[in-house]
Amino acid sequence: MATVTHIDIARARRSRRVLFIGNPTRYKEVSHWAMVKQWMVVHGLEPVRKLDGPALCAIVTEDVLDGVGSPQDAQAIQNAREQGIPCISVHDSTQIWQATARVRASIARSGGGAHSSPHHQGA
Repeated sequence: MATVTHIDIARARRSRRVLFIGNPTRYKEVSHWAMVKQWMVVHGLEPVRKLDGPALCAIVTEDVLDGVGSPQDAQAIQNAREQGIPCISVHDSTQIWQATARVRASIARSGGGAHSSPHHQGA
């Protein structure tokens, strides 16, 4: 198990990246998964599927939390937990809200949200 230092935890708590682990299969979970991802983007957070640096938290499907996901998903959740990254069910909106509150507030104060750019970023 990797040692997590206080500075590593502090860096992760400032990260805008949110790791998504699993592949939702039920209609309700697929819809909620998409809604949570969209909410993250609107609030200036960056949804990612691969852990390659600090992450604020991990949003996880129920299957993965229940230990029914793929071996890759099991490894991803284990790596996230070893790094002290909170792993939250995609359905637990209260914990998602709380885990992202400080970074969302910082983004709002700095004007760095998804809609802050004066230039159009479209194709």
